[in-house]
Amino acid sequence: MQYQCPKCQSRKILPVASASEPAVRPVVPKSLVFLIPSLFILLLLVIISIAMWIFGNGAGQTLQIATVIIFIISAIAGVLFWRDLPDFKISMQSFMQANKEWKCRDCNHQWKI
Repeated sequence: MQYQCPKCQSRKILPVASASEPAVRPVVPKSLVFLIPSLFILLLLVIISIAMWIFGNGAGQTLQIATVIIFIISAIAGVLFWRDLPDFKISMQSFMQANKEWKCRDCNHQWKI
């Protein structure tokens, strides 16, 4: 299957819901739900720590402890997602193959497979 628009070759495609067939959704693992927010929080804490080192006397002990705790949570969620990744890939592949109608977000071209 091509994962791009046949008209403009864009990769920004969406499945089109059809009334005759129920929508098949990929199974999103819970570890991914924890991994993404924890990575954003970790990034925010690291940026704050760097800013405090540049513009102040350094990051405080509370901020350092919070950064370490969020790093450990991110590492654990990453390992759990890595374990769930094969099932997630199979779920995504079945989702992509189950959809027969697609629409391009760039040129609004609609096609069937």
